[in-house]
Amino acid sequence: MDVPLYLRVLWSYKWLLLVGIIVAAFVGGIVGYSYVDGQLQPRAVQTYRASTTVLVGSPQQPLYQSVIPGAPVQEGVTPTVTRDLVSTTVVYAYIVSGSEIRTRVEGVVGSFADDEQVTAVRRTTQPAGDESFPGRLTLPILDIVGSAHSPARAEEISRAANTVFQEYVRAEQDATALPEAERVQLQTLRESEATEVEGSNPLIPVILTAFGVLLLVIALIFVLYNIRVSREKRRAAAGRSKGRNTAETPVDESADGSEPTTGTGEPASVDTAGGASEDGSIAEPSRDEPKRSDDTPAYV
Repeated sequence: MDVPLYLRVLWSYKWLLLVGIIVAAFVGGIVGYSYVDGQLQPRAVQTYRASTTVLVGSPQQPLYQSVIPGAPVQEGVTPTVTRDLVSTTVVYAYIVSGSEIRTRVEGVVGSFADDEQVTAVRRTTQPAGDESFPGRLTLPILDIVGSAHSPARAEEISRAANTVFQEYVRAEQDATALPEAERVQLQTLRESEATEVEGSNPLIPVILTAFGVLLLVIALIFVLYNIRVSREKRRAAAGRSKGRNTAETPVDESADGSEPTTGTGEPASVDTAGGASEDGSIAEPSRDEPKRSDDTPAYV
């Protein structure tokens, strides 16, 4: 089976191709990673997320009480209505994600970068679940989430937002002079460590860059091959033209009817039986060759 032409071309420049592969790997590594503190770290910006879990409760609905006792109803007074804490938790998630809490958190931890934020979500899954894939549970549990470019910064934002939010709720309760028995109670359940948010693979820019450099090297190889082939064709054409000029030497005939000469000025030899030789003398016919005349036979 014949080897394809492009493979033969690449093999003829195998050393250049090998250098190109090494250069492509080196450039791809520089683009994708940096050497910091003796370790290779991806240059792609990583996002980390930390959450603080808060339980939303009330004195009328103690968490560890199984039965809520009845209360006497006074005539002419409507019975007490307990607020749905699950719906209240959704409202709190919006408050935490709003500009008021963000401004107060920035006053504690400093201004947010472009990739930093604070938000909140009501839990719908088990403790080990991920709210990126919501479940079906309706829980009065709030996750206050901080996102940043480093784990420590994400944890700092989440915990500061929890503190700021609880202070904000107490301030609002004090401003309306709510009795203690009617106030919402916020209890911090857990402060989770930051985890890396799944994003694009850091190897993707490395692979794309290395592949691009390798394509440039291969293109250079084919350009060099075409240049070499063009030169060889020109040399072959020049050689054939020179050979034809050497083989075809012109004969110079004098205009006055004298003997023809070659291009060097010497008389041309006439290749006949009794013709002139190269020195101009008339060659005698050979003994073995019969002499002929118009009216006499060759042999008697």
